[in-house]
Amino acid sequence: GRRVLARARPREAPPVQTTIDTRLQEAAVIALAGRFGGIAALDPRSGAILALAGIAFSAPQPPGSTFKIVTTTAALEAGVVKPTDEFPVETAATIDGVELENAGGESCGGSFRDSFAHSCNSVFAPLGVKVGAQRLVDAAERYGWNAEPTIPGEVASTLPPASEIRTPLEIGSTAIGQGKVLATPLRLASAAQVIAADGVRYEPTLAADEPADPMRVTSRGVARTIGSLMVDVVSYGTGTAAAIGGVKVAGKTGTAELEDTRGPNAAPPTDGSNTDAWFAAFAPAARPRIAVGVMFVRAGAGGATAAPAARVVLEDGLKARR
Repeated sequence: GRRVLARARPREAPPVQTTIDTRLQEAAVIALAGRFGGIAALDPRSGAILALAGIAFSAPQPPGSTFKIVTTTAALEAGVVKPTDEFPVETAATIDGVELENAGGESCGGSFRDSFAHSCNSVFAPLGVKVGAQRLVDAAERYGWNAEPTIPGEVASTLPPASEIRTPLEIGSTAIGQGKVLATPLRLASAAQVIAADGVRYEPTLAADEPADPMRVTSRGVARTIGSLMVDVVSYGTGTAAAIGGVKVAGKTGTAELEDTRGPNAAPPTDGSNTDAWFAAFAPAARPRIAVGVMFVRAGAGGATAAPAARVVLEDGLKARR
């Protein structure tokens, strides 16, 4: 009713400081454009979170071919591949009697550099089998998979332990970001940050006064090789829609299938509703100032849907963070 229970004088609260850049946050919201998905942006030099829009850190999904950043790390470290190695041009790889197709059933292959640029599952699935489950999981965990969340409300990006990725098909599927691999746009932005920082990970943080400790993920040489491969993705591969005039952008697309498309009665929909669209990137490639991770749920191909959205955030980030 009208009875006053208590009175108190108002007190000024201490200032709240975060790493969020309001201009970049607005750009991320604009790029999301009301679609179901998430966008995260980081400072690659510190891990500071500059923007979080949509489900950027709270709803892990299969990352598809963006996970090939991790697979390539493990393969280069193990010495089982070089950028100049040649692979057959094929539409799919058959593992355990199951075809793992390239996106859209396209034919691709050639050099490993070209195979990365065009995101050839026909190359990466068998390569994953050659690398092995243990190396894949070890590399992923160094990138932050299976780690305890550090942001309030964050859900961890995960993959099973190596002991549960048993068959060649399970290993090959993991290597292309399918199987039971799950990730958030924040984790993929962090993966791009690692490559941008020459192999050093700064765990994403919102605390302006608590800089993250650096953690070595991979060697400078491996990171720089992957960075050059990511530049090719945007220059002539699947991520050309993220290109910015006068700036070298490094990126990796992902198109993750959500339902089983095997069998005569399981033809994939033609409207893109069976795939999540992903893109992870940083720019400028030589002196990175911003890293992003973008994901749209059931929205088609990463190069067509997620890469243009990433470009919006990258462009604003480059203007704001000179």
